[in-house]
Amino acid sequence: MSKSGLSVLSSYLHCEWASLEQLEKDKRIHQKLKRFRTKHAQMRHLFQEEEEPFNPDYVEVDRILDVSHSVDKDNGEPVVYYLVKWCSLPYEDATWELKEDVDEGKVEEFGKIANRQPRLKRTTRPPAASWKKLEETREYKNGNTLREYQLEGVNWLLFNWYNRQNCILADEMGLGKTIQSITLLSEIYSAGLQGPFLVIAPLSTITNWEREFTTWTDMNAIVYHGSLASRQMIQQYEMYCKDDKEHLIPGAYKFDALITTFEMILSDCPELREISCWGRWRDILSHARCKRRLSERDVETICRVILVFCLLHYRGDENIKSFIWELITPPENGRQPQTLLNHSGLSIPVPRGRKGKRVKAQSTFDVQKVEWIRKYNPDTLLLDDSYRKHLKHQCNKVLLRVRMLYYLKQEVIGEHSESVLKGADIRDLDIWMPEMEQQEFPAGWWDGEADRSLLAGVFKHGYEMYTTMRADPCLCFLERAGRPDDKAIDAEQHTGDERQQRYMLLQYLIL
Repeated sequence: MSKSGLSVLSSYLHCEWASLEQLEKDKRIHQKLKRFRTKHAQMRHLFQEEEEPFNPDYVEVDRILDVSHSVDKDNGEPVVYYLVKWCSLPYEDATWELKEDVDEGKVEEFGKIANRQPRLKRTTRPPAASWKKLEETREYKNGNTLREYQLEGVNWLLFNWYNRQNCILADEMGLGKTIQSITLLSEIYSAGLQGPFLVIAPLSTITNWEREFTTWTDMNAIVYHGSLASRQMIQQYEMYCKDDKEHLIPGAYKFDALITTFEMILSDCPELREISCWGRWRDILSHARCKRRLSERDVETICRVILVFCLLHYRGDENIKSFIWELITPPENGRQPQTLLNHSGLSIPVPRGRKGKRVKAQSTFDVQKVEWIRKYNPDTLLLDDSYRKHLKHQCNKVLLRVRMLYYLKQEVIGEHSESVLKGADIRDLDIWMPEMEQQEFPAGWWDGEADRSLLAGVFKHGYEMYTTMRADPCLCFLERAGRPDDKAIDAEQHTGDERQQRYMLLQYLIL
């Protein structure tokens, strides 16, 4: 061994000897060794137990969401891929799989759903006189039949439905209340009213509801729950029918029943509220376990008070002041003019910032002398000093954004405003684009369609919610720029809640 090698070995032995001396001086060394041996034995016992390395459901196909056709680069033969949602895994974990690796039964189910004709015409509920008692149980899917007491429960539910009476089915656990409810929907479905039906259930039971729908009926039932990414995939692949150009058809739903939780309903999801046939949406919210909700009159009052306060402290263009004043003035004879008179001329640029140039008063109105203003007096209704200070600081920005929102609705989107809010595909709407002298493109793929999508996105989602706009399947950004990061979406939604609430209040008054 060389001298250098001996030197290294000597240093190593010296360090080891020093470590042993320090351990021997530690009075708790024996207790530490005992704990180490006990923990080591427990770990060995755990790894010796026979257990599944992962859930076998993860490799079982739950649903097929989409199909893609391509060509093999090597031999030129056609290749088919299916977008597969796996059992016990969320939608966001769906993967593209070769046709050969997918269960043929699931492929057939996907084909039946994909080939359905869009149902845009709604069938009315039959009169009470058309109710007939089921004397014996039908044979449902997979040869399932109802027991005698279950048949009695279904007859009672049907009787109440035909007579438009609310009812509660109460019984001991395990006697089939879920099955009776699902067969009730199956009977209604067979009578021509093909939904969509809404099922609200605790989170712990929604999987059971989905399983029973599949076991007893041929209805297409989906579970609407999960992260933002999963819910957006459900909206894109499971909720709406598509036309020949793969555009979503608003109001034409692929599913027959949607299963969700109380939490989803309480979050007031717009994609659920827009389903018009669920006419008892407000009843669901009012009877749910949440705080008292604001009425439409409350919202209108809040909007007017905010704008009155901003108008009193605004230091800017007089045309803007006249426009806002006309906007917040209660309409005479209960009717609102289609367009505001003072809207004309607002295309002229307005100085930005809080400290705008002071101008001489040229207004044709006096806020202090108007009788109706007492009802919306911000001095008595805005009690939070910190919020008043914040609103005063941002009053110019608030009014300028109201002006821009009205301009978007009136001059750009126009008659398509309702369609945009309901989720129409932007490519199907003929939106007028204002001419711009200098135009900078934020990306190489940016074009006129992207411009329209941006304007519609601002009108639909609010200012500065760019990540949310990009994730909106009704706009063109998702397929061009790809899906944004889920954490970025969550962060934008979280930090933008208060800003978005203010935006929606102002949008309420504009619309």
